[in-house]
Amino acid sequence: MSIFFSGILLTAFVKLECKTEYHGVYGQQLILGCIVKTVVDVVDVTIITVTWKRMGAAAKADANLLEYHKEKRELTPGFKFAEPSWNKTNMNVSLLLTNTKMADKGEYECMVTTDVGIATATISLSVTAKYKTPTMSSLPETNIKENTDVTIFCNSTGGHQTGLIWWFDEFGSNWTRSAELVAKEMDNGLFSLSSKFTVLKATSSYTNYTCKVLNVNGAEEGMASFVIQFASRDLGTCCRTNSPNGLLDETYGEMNGVFVEFLDKRQK
Repeated sequence: MSIFFSGILLTAFVKLECKTEYHGVYGQQLILGCIVKTVVDVVDVTIITVTWKRMGAAAKADANLLEYHKEKRELTPGFKFAEPSWNKTNMNVSLLLTNTKMADKGEYECMVTTDVGIATATISLSVTAKYKTPTMSSLPETNIKENTDVTIFCNSTGGHQTGLIWWFDEFGSNWTRSAELVAKEMDNGLFSLSSKFTVLKATSSYTNYTCKVLNVNGAEEGMASFVIQFASRDLGTCCRTNSPNGLLDETYGEMNGVFVEFLDKRQK
């Protein structure tokens, strides 16, 4: 659309000031900031139309994320004006993403029509996500006997790219090369990591193992530790006693019984 006044294209009287690149975090709110500015001394500007839409492969025909036209608004769930009380005299036309998703990354276009001209801007959005704190388990789980092979599992989800899981024992030795890692992309566009490490002939001398989750750049995003649950040792029972001198008391009692029996025989 073009607006003419006295033979001059009025697009030149307004512009949109927006950052060209934004970086969002999965699951968080994000504002794509855009402010309408006049390039000449124009006051009392009124906004007639505002549209926000996706560009490129993510764009859908005739589907705007946000559209305002002459007091009427059409909003796609998850997108709205960043200003809660926005109205046609408010030059802040920023777009709020209420819950950023991996699918939201890409190009966006904002177009504003005012009573003194038109302005358009394009914004690029990238989205990142961190892996969650890993969870650990083992097979067997408990009451493990000495010199038994024990497989320890480490699982984490939530990263926006394939990550890594490193393994360490309690003395700091790196066992990652002995572990197996499987990475899968989930339906929400995030990745899951599943790693297993088998301790051959595990002993109670090495009980504590740690897994660390690293992103694609090698930065640590989470860690967890696991203690192998060996069966408790049965040391047996020595003697019955209710006091530090229990053993002596029991021995004395037995000797006294023999002495009494001897006296009975003498009397008979």
